Amino acid sequence: FFDECERGFTNELIINMYCRIYTPGKTVISYKSNVKEMYFIRQGLVEVYNNENDEVDKEKPILYLPKYSYFGDYQILYNLKSNILFKTLAHTPEDKKNGNFEPMPDIIFMCISKDVLQELCELFPQTADNIKRRSLERRHRFMQQKNLNSRRHKTKTENSSKPQSATSNQDGQSQKHGDDADNEDQLEDFYSDEEPENFESQKED
Repeated sequence: FFDECERGFTNELIINMYCRIYTPGKTVISYKSNVKEMYFIRQGLVEVYNNENDEVDKEKPILYLPKYSYFGDYQILYNLKSNILFKTLAHTPEDKKNGNFEPMPDIIFMCISKDVLQELCELFPQTADNIKRRSLERRHRFMQQKNLNSRRHKTKTENSSKPQSATSNQDGQSQKHGDDADNEDQLEDFYSDEEPENFESQKED
């Protein structure tokens, strides 16, 4: 995260960080929530899940974030609610079935508030551009993993693989319309069902 940050930005970020400790199996960022903090993992693992309305396998994380990973940056930088769920690692049902009840350590985060991060981005616009670009790159990888456990994406893939009617390419206009639809689908995959934050939704939290 800090590779393309200006020294002043990094110094101010570190000065304003604070610690949060979560026990295993706790939700850090829930689906459709306003993200108010960016999290840097100091100890432990975090599981990332697709939202429960779209999951194919409800007990399967789409990916794991190890020590020194971070999250929450994309939603803050682009002012979006989260469409995925972040939880601290806990024993799986299979572990419990096999009698594995070995205690798991707490997960430790170093956090920065949304307000501070946004203020620093205003003070250091070059760094803001850099971390926004990197957050989009990471977002693309997150969405690729999300689609592996997505009913919606699975259905769309199955539909797109069906034979198209002979009239679909009848003229250039219909072809152009198909291209536009494909572009919209790609954007939908990227942003999924996230929606911009607003004042009213923040009050509800």
